[in-house]
Amino acid sequence: MATDPIMVSPPLVTETVLIAALAILGLFILFLIIREMRIMKTANRTIELELEKDKLRLLQQHGELKSFPFTRLSLEQTAEIRGVEDENTLLETSIFAKEKLIETRLSRLENFVQVRKLDNLMGKIQHEEIKVK
Repeated sequence: MATDPIMVSPPLVTETVLIAALAILGLFILFLIIREMRIMKTANRTIELELEKDKLRLLQQHGELKSFPFTRLSLEQTAEIRGVEDENTLLETSIFAKEKLIETRLSRLENFVQVRKLDNLMGKIQHEEIKVK
């Protein structure tokens, strides 16, 4: 019996299987941590948005209380204000049209000057070429 070989069975869990299981477990824990961080960030952002909405509501209520209603103005006063606003709009439109016309005319004049310069340079070059030949 002392000479009988002892049969050693291979281990059920090898080292590579153990490392792979630990790696998968580590990835799962990392996934849970990242997920929790994203949930916290989103929750914080929603709370901030709710706070901003509340602030806007309060500001609007405060603004409504302080607004100066036009009902205190007479019809003649509102008519005068509208007339001045219409006149300002017409003046702004005519000013814009004149500025646009001036810009286009200036660009046209610059193009004429550039064409004239190029024509003069071409003439001088032709004259010099004739002299050289």
